[in-house]
Amino acid sequence: MYTQELINEVKSLFPDYPEIIKMAENGDTFLGRYLDDSSSNGIPLDVVLTALSLEELQNKARFEKRKINLYKLWCSQDPRKT
Repeated sequence: MYTQELINEVKSLFPDYPEIIKMAENGDTFLGRYLDDSSSNGIPLDVVLTALSLEELQNKARFEKRKINLYKLWCSQDPRKT
């Protein structure tokens, strides 16, 4: 099972994806694959170029950072390690 912290963060970042939430709640190891795939390596140029404010860009960057941190948290709880 994953910690409640991880489950809550999955629910917060992926509220419209019940299958991902279910994986987190059930301790499914395949959750890691989804989290890794959803982590980006940056903000796409079109998003940067069409942003209307620095705050908009910062919010997008914070959201992407949360997804990266969630994947790192999952890695520390990967049930296959035991």
